[in-house]
Amino acid sequence: MKKIKYYILGLLVTCSVSSCEDYLTVLPENNQSSFEYWETKEDVEAVLAAGYVNLRSCVETFLLWGEARGNGLDYLSTSGSDLQKAGRKLRDFDILPDNKLCDYSKPYAAIAMANAVIKYASDVVEKDPSFDRNMCRSFMAEAFFQRSLAYFYLVRTFKDTPFVVEPYVDDSAPYVMGKTDGTTILKSCISDLETYLPNAKEFFPEVDNDDPINTKGRATQWGIHALLADMYLWMGDYDNCISHCNSVISSGRVGLINNGFMNFFPGNSNEGIFEIQYSNPKSQTNSFQTWFKSSSDGYYKITEYVNGLFDMESNDIRGLNYTYNADGYIWKYLGVDKTTARAASENDQNYIIYRLADVLLMKAEALIMQGHNEDAADLIDRTRERAGLGETTLSDDRMVMLETLLVERQKEFFGEGKNWFDLLRIGLRSEQLNDTQYKTLFVEQALKAVGASRQSLGRATLANSGSWYLPYSEDELSKNPLLEQSDYYQSISN
Repeated sequence: MKKIKYYILGLLVTCSVSSCEDYLTVLPENNQSSFEYWETKEDVEAVLAAGYVNLRSCVETFLLWGEARGNGLDYLSTSGSDLQKAGRKLRDFDILPDNKLCDYSKPYAAIAMANAVIKYASDVVEKDPSFDRNMCRSFMAEAFFQRSLAYFYLVRTFKDTPFVVEPYVDDSAPYVMGKTDGTTILKSCISDLETYLPNAKEFFPEVDNDDPINTKGRATQWGIHALLADMYLWMGDYDNCISHCNSVISSGRVGLINNGFMNFFPGNSNEGIFEIQYSNPKSQTNSFQTWFKSSSDGYYKITEYVNGLFDMESNDIRGLNYTYNADGYIWKYLGVDKTTARAASENDQNYIIYRLADVLLMKAEALIMQGHNEDAADLIDRTRERAGLGETTLSDDRMVMLETLLVERQKEFFGEGKNWFDLLRIGLRSEQLNDTQYKTLFVEQALKAVGASRQSLGRATLANSGSWYLPYSEDELSKNPLLEQSDYYQSISN
């Protein structure tokens, strides 16, 4: 596996800059995780901070892994970033190992930092009297969250992937290994998170209580509950999904907010659970204004399909001048309100991984799968009511209720990197439950944004579940001789 050099771009959590620089520059470049470094609490916290920074570097990848093949974002032109161009190819079912979105090095960079904390933090307890075992386990809970979140993205995108649980030390321990079954990886991550959940913080001290950057930007108990709920839902364990959703819903720590713009400007709202942080004053900025800007040289627009969903309920306040503007450009990341755009310098929107609305709708989906449609509708109505809509039309038909849920999730989380994973999760139930209805719903939804000339190709491609995932990159296969391309992509290359 590719050996990655780590460079700190900024700090999220409180740690000294000098300690981070010491870790990244004092040790030889091929010896980036070593017992020689781990002496104080600040050393541990610095590497933990680096894990969050590396998650920040994954944002465009995470966004496109979750949206490129979905039915929400439309592509404007052939211009844009390399990843945007790669996303266009995925939408067109032109998926080859040289696609830039097949590069998974950035999530593994975050995993490497988490692995270092997990391996070495406990050694510091014996060296630094200010670093006790409770604090150590709290930091390790955050590291397991970082690692598990990265692996969850990898498993949903590639299905099976190398399962690295040791930090890269030097060239004597290279990352050359085969892939591990994705279900095995998720079960291991779930076990880790369940073990360390009691040690996670409920909240963190804040410099500014109006901008709770630590509580929203670090892994709290509520972030871990949300991730566990998401993993259990993916694996079809609905009881445990509901249990972890209930822990968040009843916590009193988060709530739905009336002004949805505040989720993105300024961010870190009462609804947020875990957000990847940006800060212009700290030179931690993103490219959202380039990707979504309201002009012909932006990257994305809303698809006709999703525009039509909003048109069917035109009083949905999430529609025109919230999610998109009159020209179809994406507005939710750009607007301060329905009419005022953020200044060009305000390019530090957080990237939200989990917020309460997500947890409510995860629970609703689990309830639908258990046959509790009325209870599920009540939860769907909580986000619909906030959007100015009436009650959900109740049905006894599970597939109808799942489609209702998918529509609500698309409208609520448009452009937040969730849509493809939502569709794929439904499709996987065809294998989990041996019922082709789920695959049919998945394919029909996935083709909603595909052009007429590509419909037949898309339907034929999606008939094989191997196509639901991405191939390993050519670069990775050349560096890692133990990694074998998936059967599906081997078959289409022959």
